[in-house]
Amino acid sequence: MDAVTVRTDDVDRARAEVGRVFCPHRLTPQAGVHSVQLRMAARRAGGVGVIDLDYGQAVRIQPPALETFYLVQIPSAGSTMVRHAGQTVTSTPDVASVLSPYDSSDMRWSEGSPHRIFYADRRAVDRELARLLGHPVDDPVRLDVGMLMTTPTAQAWARGLAFLADELSQPADASLFDHPQVAARFEQGLIGKLLLAHRHSHSHLLAEPGQHAHPGRLVRRACALISEHHGEALTVGDVAEALRVSVRTLQDCFRRELQTTPTAYLRACRLDAAHRTLRSAAPGASVTTVALQHGFVHLGRFATEYRTRFGESPSATLRR
Repeated sequence: MDAVTVRTDDVDRARAEVGRVFCPHRLTPQAGVHSVQLRMAARRAGGVGVIDLDYGQAVRIQPPALETFYLVQIPSAGSTMVRHAGQTVTSTPDVASVLSPYDSSDMRWSEGSPHRIFYADRRAVDRELARLLGHPVDDPVRLDVGMLMTTPTAQAWARGLAFLADELSQPADASLFDHPQVAARFEQGLIGKLLLAHRHSHSHLLAEPGQHAHPGRLVRRACALISEHHGEALTVGDVAEALRVSVRTLQDCFRRELQTTPTAYLRACRLDAAHRTLRSAAPGASVTTVALQHGFVHLGRFATEYRTRFGESPSATLRR
């Protein structure tokens, strides 16, 4: 994981430090403002990152096209006027601004407008969309500039972002994301949820009904693949990609054939594997280690799902 922390009142240093995290840009204090009170904490793991950024003063920010990454910018107070890709959005705690890599931006942050910013590598976004659709796309993925944060899907995504920020702020060797497979799995899930929660240039493709000529055969192949590889950094998107179908098609076939979802089937396989590991564990083994080994990041949720499936807690199984 990479981490950068900066505090400065100097405009030139603020411009340079923020530019190192994002890209070179113009930073201009608004009329009557001669300094800033920059506070920035930037953390990144793999293709995603979280930047907490506050200029303290009213400023104008003019970056060129970002080229290699997307940003979702959420003010926790104040407001920001954002012009990007021919759209103008007034961003508040209820409305995030979203910058795609292909156009320059002109932003005016109000005084007292700290932002939490989600960073996503363009290649990671392209890969995840290809997994969701079952095939790559040739056209750029352009996200709408305004993202309403009060919908249930956006709030679910925001909870994932908060979890990412918390884990990335942990000291060395104390984060769940120190485990590469866990980090990769979470990155894919968070980007995938963003693509499903927020409108973009390929949303209509994700909304198309999934159809398959042989749903039973597809589900059997998917179940075999999941059973063989559930211990790896496997996502439903990976399964769909391997079978050359979209995630939507795979989900629809699972509902039709098994009355469940591929996510639930994958989770059940991992729970069963964790159960076997706990039953045969050597003295000194821990529930946390076993949970992480089998792909469970949220330990509380793991304990709840485990108890539901096996009628006892993971620690009770371990003590036997």
